[in-house]
Amino acid sequence: VLPLSGFSENVTVSEEDIQAYYDAHADAFMTPERVRAQYLELDVATLDTGMEISDEALQVLYDEQAEKYVTPEQRHARHILVQLAPDADEEASSAARDKANGIVARLHAGEDFAVLAKELSDDPGSAANGGDLGTFGRGLMTPEFEKAAFELQPGKVSQPVKSPFGLHIIEVIEIKPEVATPLDEVREELTAQLLSAERADLFYEKSETLSNTAFEQPDTLQGAAEETGLAVQETAWVSRSDGSGVAQHANVREALFSEDVLDNGNNSATIEIGPDHVVVIRVLERQEAAQKPLETVKVQVRQLLVAEKSRAQAEAKGEQYHADQRSSATDLDAKAAAESLQVQETANITRMATEPAAEVVAAAFTTAEPAADKPAHAGVITAAGDYVIIALEEVKAGDFSALPAAAQKQLWGNLNKAQG
Repeated sequence: VLPLSGFSENVTVSEEDIQAYYDAHADAFMTPERVRAQYLELDVATLDTGMEISDEALQVLYDEQAEKYVTPEQRHARHILVQLAPDADEEASSAARDKANGIVARLHAGEDFAVLAKELSDDPGSAANGGDLGTFGRGLMTPEFEKAAFELQPGKVSQPVKSPFGLHIIEVIEIKPEVATPLDEVREELTAQLLSAERADLFYEKSETLSNTAFEQPDTLQGAAEETGLAVQETAWVSRSDGSGVAQHANVREALFSEDVLDNGNNSATIEIGPDHVVVIRVLERQEAAQKPLETVKVQVRQLLVAEKSRAQAEAKGEQYHADQRSSATDLDAKAAAESLQVQETANITRMATEPAAEVVAAAFTTAEPAADKPAHAGVITAAGDYVIIALEEVKAGDFSALPAAAQKQLWGNLNKAQG
């Protein structure tokens, strides 16, 4: 590798060179066209409705949404399941009923529910927990189970209840009654709802007024500001690709640099920059694109020239070395020793290798195969500007048949898709 940095120290750049490069590459040192703008911004989140929320209005909304603020009754229950298929014959059904009735009898005789559930329940999900199903509300269990569970009083055991899963013996442990959240606890939420609805109506009204007035008075925002009560604001300098505040939005910049707004001096249409958040904008001041003064870019020009000249020197020396390689038996080690550089070597690499540099890998795979006793040579300049002389010593052919069957199938599929 002949590093670019090794040539930079020997490069000289004169004032004449800088001036010539600056003149020849004027487009590279331009300030972009810029504008400053005035705008009106309408955001539903900042609208002041002036509305006083009364207790009566809150009560009406609370009553309308009563279900939302009620926690329905829940039951904490356990069960013992005697499994019975829905299509079971009479013999199996009779046996299941006998088993279930026997369990009920043992419970009435005073045996512990949890112990019997662990011993006899066919429900693998709850048996180990003594049949405990936890707390549940309506709509979660099968209709037959739910009806029985919500009719039982705590501590009472049901008769066998048939469901698609079999026969259930149910005991309700606890009833959690329906609980309504008091209005005072949701007052802020209800107030926010009412204000939000009022703001939405006000936003719609003001956005219509803003759009119509800005269109009817296209050469000023003052009329629209007075009609809507919005303040005329100003942006910083904005280019086609960059801006701050409302101009950070691409659709705002696109409108600013449109023919109608930039060249004809009209107000824009309303531009949506968020949900219920719009602006109308117009150009206040315009700066055409212009070449930056040489004094402000001189350091940059000098750096570019040094890099360009260094790259040219590296490429010239590299090409000379490459020519020497092709015309003589001199190997890389000799050249490296002469330049106080080290030869770098790779193992076998594939086309997809990430090291060395991509340009080196590409050159290695486009160079002719080496002869049996002599490497093939190539020269390439990398993106970093280093010149690399390559000695290709070995090419190992790919072996499709050595790939796993799945990989072969995938490659064939990829090839078929490409050909198709």
